[in-house]
Amino acid sequence: MTAENEKHCTVLIHYDKGVPPTSEELSKKLESKKDSVKVEALEELIMLMIHGEPYPKLLMTIIRFVVTSNDHRLKKLLMLYWEVVEKCKENGELKEEMILVCNALRNDLMHANEYVRGSTLRLLCKMKYYRVLEPLKEAVLRNLGHRHSYVRRSAVMCVYSVVKSFGIEVMPEAPEDIEQMLLVEGDLSTKRNAFLMLLHCDQDRALKYVLSMQDQVGTMGDIFQLSVLELVRKVCRTQPASRGRCLRIVFNLASSSSTAVSYDCATTLVSLSSSPVAIHQATSAYVSLLTEQSDNNVKLIVLDRLQEVQKHHRQVIEGMVMDIMRALTCPSLDVRKKVLDISLGSLVGPRNAKDVVALLKKEVVKTLGYEAQSTEGNLEYRRLLIKALNAVTAQYSEHAQGVVFLLMDFLTEQDQTAATEVVTFLREIIAGHPELRTAILQKLSDTLEDVSQSRVLRGCLWLLGEFCEDAELIEAVIASVVKALRPLPILAEEAATGKDKKDSMSKDLDSDKSKSSAKFTTQTVVLADGTYGTKTVCERPEETGDDRNNGKDAKKSPLRTLIAGGDLLLSAMLGVTVTKLSLKLPKLSPEVSNEVLFVLSNLFKLSGHRSSGERTDCGVRLSQCIRALLASGAGSGVNLEGGQLAAAKISAGEWSGGHGRSQLNKVLELAAQNCEWAVGSAGLVELEDQTVAPDECINFRQLRERKGTERGMTDSIDDDDFSAARGASLSSQAAADGLLFAERLAKARQMSGLADPVYVEAFLQVHSFDLVLELLMVNRTNEVLQNVLVELSTQGDLKIVDRPAGVTLSPGQQMTVSASIKVASTETGVIFGYVTYEKRSATDKECTVLNELHVDILDYIERAWIGELAFRTMWSEFEWENKININTTIADVGTYLGHIMQNTNMSIVGRSAKKTTGPAPKKKGRLTVEEVKDMIREATGVQQLISSSSFVAANLYAKSIFGEDALANVSIEKLSDGKLTGSVRIRSRTQGIALSLGDRVTVVQRGLGAAAGKR
Repeated sequence: MTAENEKHCTVLIHYDKGVPPTSEELSKKLESKKDSVKVEALEELIMLMIHGEPYPKLLMTIIRFVVTSNDHRLKKLLMLYWEVVEKCKENGELKEEMILVCNALRNDLMHANEYVRGSTLRLLCKMKYYRVLEPLKEAVLRNLGHRHSYVRRSAVMCVYSVVKSFGIEVMPEAPEDIEQMLLVEGDLSTKRNAFLMLLHCDQDRALKYVLSMQDQVGTMGDIFQLSVLELVRKVCRTQPASRGRCLRIVFNLASSSSTAVSYDCATTLVSLSSSPVAIHQATSAYVSLLTEQSDNNVKLIVLDRLQEVQKHHRQVIEGMVMDIMRALTCPSLDVRKKVLDISLGSLVGPRNAKDVVALLKKEVVKTLGYEAQSTEGNLEYRRLLIKALNAVTAQYSEHAQGVVFLLMDFLTEQDQTAATEVVTFLREIIAGHPELRTAILQKLSDTLEDVSQSRVLRGCLWLLGEFCEDAELIEAVIASVVKALRPLPILAEEAATGKDKKDSMSKDLDSDKSKSSAKFTTQTVVLADGTYGTKTVCERPEETGDDRNNGKDAKKSPLRTLIAGGDLLLSAMLGVTVTKLSLKLPKLSPEVSNEVLFVLSNLFKLSGHRSSGERTDCGVRLSQCIRALLASGAGSGVNLEGGQLAAAKISAGEWSGGHGRSQLNKVLELAAQNCEWAVGSAGLVELEDQTVAPDECINFRQLRERKGTERGMTDSIDDDDFSAARGASLSSQAAADGLLFAERLAKARQMSGLADPVYVEAFLQVHSFDLVLELLMVNRTNEVLQNVLVELSTQGDLKIVDRPAGVTLSPGQQMTVSASIKVASTETGVIFGYVTYEKRSATDKECTVLNELHVDILDYIERAWIGELAFRTMWSEFEWENKININTTIADVGTYLGHIMQNTNMSIVGRSAKKTTGPAPKKKGRLTVEEVKDMIREATGVQQLISSSSFVAANLYAKSIFGEDALANVSIEKLSDGKLTGSVRIRSRTQGIALSLGDRVTVVQRGLGAAAGKR
């Protein structure tokens, strides 16, 4: 039998053997009359044999002098010795001594001590020689009725091992004996082993037993119940008629107290039934596990299952969204993020929107508590909650009023990302719901003086300038802005003074101490009774003018500080805002108009000072604001003529014509398309591709042959349960196998030449954090090559875990060996080595050097999607940057951008995978040309730049399998002679991925350029 011709290694122990002893030395110790000496010698012999020392002559010595001993330690070592000893001759025949070994094993199987019997049965489970097992079958079956459960349990597994290795024909009476044993067995572990044996060897008997004990299955232990669930899955696939009775068992077990059984029941129900009752029962079990288990890994696994259920049974799971969101109490940010991903989107509707908003509001308040401030990831969680509230209230505006004023308190926070999210939230509420504008803008005007972030201030100012319509509110906003800028004027020397203070702080430290130090003097005084006394007087120096100025600086608003510090963009935004507000007033009082003009003039002067006399964009914008105010009659005695008056009217018309609001509507529409959570949109659920080729055969499951059903369905694993439950067809399996073969063939790399004695071909496959290297070795000579061994080494963050084993190749024979390599980081690694072999005609080993195998970084990079705000935040935080200058002969900007995206697996920032039409994109796998074209076509801004401009800039994003973010900015300019120039800037948190992606871009653009030149 084939099982006997293979050598099995079941024991591997590290041992430094040094100089091994001779057979005579070991034989002398084994023949000793003391059991302790025999134990020592046998231990040493086993360790030496495991590490390649054969000692064939000692087998008979052990049979004569060791087997007869009753010492339990020796018995245990003998089991290990029988396991590792060579049992066959060189020609493959069984050694004559093994007859005596079989007799010794039979005696141990009938031993009075249950430990010896159980150890012997466990040894026979690993024995793959039928000629050794054949005379022991009767003794093994007799142990099924032993009084001790340990022996019965080991006997069952021994029977199962024999039947599994050599077929049911060698022990035809085994299933009946196991069934009879099941009916009377009281030990849970033994009963589970017996049931597993029936499950895999005689499924009909196992099903008959379960149906007869259907009412008692719920009272049995969890390990037996898990085996019953495994039987249910197999039976439902092979015997659809029995599905109803089996699912009744699963329903009964779903409420089990065991978490493992509850999880397995839920998975079984989802995979075998699409009934709403079954899906609801499974979802309830998942939710219970999610809220009761404290392990974050368990929560993430359950959430993955819930996400799969959500895709195909949204109506059933919609009513349990509040129960799922109870998992937000977990402190893990990954768990919270996944909970929001599942709960928001298609599960939020008019019926539960109020409850969802109330829960999210409660969680936001929790992040403000004292205990939450010290929790890791509290700021990121707060940002997630603000974004979630934005997504829900944008769709259901009737609930926005309850949270808008709570979120506006975050405008004054130091966390710029959270404050920016609040501004985005306010922008959507103000633009889409006019009834809430006045209250929000009034609150925004009162908060403006305390906002400290420049970007947040710009957003607030734009909202105030664009949407303020009431005259009283406009006057209040202008007064609030002017108040925040006081004291006026803002002098250019203030910023320099602030810098000088920082530079001279260390120099003036000693003088400050001497000035601020108190002076103590002793004076003589006359007391009330006429006697003399002394008192100590502490005299402090008077406050100087600089100290008074410092006190005044401390009271300045953040808006004034930022403008005085040279924030030109904020200055321009402030000037445009006050100008737009002034133009909206039907009649502007002279005091207000003069104050606004004074502010604008002050800002204009500051912008000119900052640019060292050069004309800046900020200065141009502020001059437009001043002209527009003067043209409206704000200035007394100032009249504009000719071109200045026309330019002022154009600017005023642009600001009052609603152009800003129309552009905002386009931005909001694009943001809604790219929103991470599309609330209330049931049609955006990612579904698998349902397209069928016109010439594909139709499969009728009812007419399918029974053999085909068993072969196709029984082998499917649990990961394919959802496809099986939806009736997924297996007719395209041959086509899938053909595509898989073509993909493997494309990845195969030739490591040696065809004329070499050993031809080696490598196939490298990535499995998460491991690399599996399959090596095909072919003997190209007419001689037998012995000890053919591939020695591998790595360069980079690669570590070889399992090295290829040595083999013997006959002439023309081919064999495949594999090696496992651990990956530590996203860096381009190199695998190199050589192959050694021995010929019978040669005395020394021969060696062939192999080609280098480069690990492609694209195997680590997965396509991912991200929003523009998150991209800009990470771009400012990441410190590793790699800049690559564009050097290519491609003349088309779109072609170059698409080529870079395809060869780096990076997608355009701001484009969501959920909004694509057709089949949902997969994270794994490389981008195709069609997918890249679709990305560029859907990115309307980039597409317009490509078609109408000579300069194109695009932001790209990808993520590694280790969770590392990779950012890229591609800036391309098309010169007048048709050539492309520019740069590709790559940023990441670690150095490895930035350098590796940079090298990839450099190689790719050079190779394409060379190919284009040849064409």
